[in-house]
Amino acid sequence: MTSEEQRKKLRLAAFIYSGQQSQIWRHPKYGIPHDSLDVDYFIKYAQLAESARFDTLFLADGASFPTGPLAKHHWSVSSFEPATLFSAIAARTEHIGLVYTASVSDNEPTHVARQLASLDHISHGRAGWNVVTTLGPGTQNLGVPLEETKDTAAKYARARKFLNAVQTLWDSFEDDALLRNKESGIYVDLDKVHWPNIDDGLYKIDQPLRVERPVQGHPVIAQAGTSPEGIAFGGSTADLIYCANYSIEDGQKTFKALKGAAAAAGRNPDHLVILTGVAVIWGETPEEAERKLKEVSSLWPIEVAVSNLHIGFGDADLDSPFPDTYDHMFSAGRAAAIASYARANKLTIRQIAERCSIGLGHRPLVGTTQSIADDLQVWLEAEATDGFAVIQPLLIDGLKDFATHIVPELQRRGLFRTEYEGRTLRENLGSPRPTNRYSVRTP
Repeated sequence: MTSEEQRKKLRLAAFIYSGQQSQIWRHPKYGIPHDSLDVDYFIKYAQLAESARFDTLFLADGASFPTGPLAKHHWSVSSFEPATLFSAIAARTEHIGLVYTASVSDNEPTHVARQLASLDHISHGRAGWNVVTTLGPGTQNLGVPLEETKDTAAKYARARKFLNAVQTLWDSFEDDALLRNKESGIYVDLDKVHWPNIDDGLYKIDQPLRVERPVQGHPVIAQAGTSPEGIAFGGSTADLIYCANYSIEDGQKTFKALKGAAAAAGRNPDHLVILTGVAVIWGETPEEAERKLKEVSSLWPIEVAVSNLHIGFGDADLDSPFPDTYDHMFSAGRAAAIASYARANKLTIRQIAERCSIGLGHRPLVGTTQSIADDLQVWLEAEATDGFAVIQPLLIDGLKDFATHIVPELQRRGLFRTEYEGRTLRENLGSPRPTNRYSVRTP
């Protein structure tokens, strides 16, 4: 094996928007404001990311309708249901992964299990689920009596039970349960179809899933929590972790903690892939890149930019230094990363909002081909991440810049694949296929 083959390769995910980048529709380049239900646009985006050999797409989603006076600014008031959109994309792509968000607080285990198993079969093994614990008004649409809580431990306890239920359902069929024997007329070996016995105080499930085991065994499990509870949960259960870090030092701490949690859970830490969010704006020159940054950030009314941080500042003056205390409204880990970046760079609340609004609260990376590639390489080689969840503030135009300029440079340096390694998302990530729990029988 050559030194280039031995060199660690970057993993890359491409964010594909369903409305979170709520102000880009105002960009003057769009003669008609961007349509969040233009399926052909999303298919083109996916095909472009696949042509650049990205590991996966990532679709953030939530069940809650935007509330308050700022909702009038948001394109997220109308967006596709993720499994439906990704089923359309699956039919027009061959290799790229399809990972989407479904909250344990806004869904039921049986529905999530069947949707993801179906998508895994439709895509021939490319589905993934971003497991989040957010609790919001979306629960009201289910008629589920969930109490609003900020008790992180309670939310992760729910997430563990939900995930266990879903994975148990995926294992309903053993891999060889479907005989489809024309001569005998036997379609299924019922001895290899298992009836779950789930009654854990939250979920009661006693029937097998109505779809055979997914191609990947279990679709890829992604998470984004970096609180102590989130690290323990992700380290023990996830294949992918998305995180927000603004400095290599913070990235190294998160990387070490997550890999350590995986090892403590008896897993191979190399089977846990850590991706750091980064909002990339490319320019032929530094000046062009900064101009593009100002162009896109100027689209954000300041109140929307502040709201997009998902941090509560109370009555603090927007032009005052970032406060020592604040209220995280979405992710404790992401809020802490933003706070650390703001304090290190002596930024006011207004300045951090203007800079970070374009990237969903992730680190902005603005520069040229060389400076962007250098940055990604330094993070990888410092063991601050395994790769990046690449956010495109300029949507498909930004992805074109990344695919045209950054990816070839990463490939030239031997840091990124030139061809996909396998057929399924697990194969491309180097993530082992889980064994069916019912196949492991004692003599």
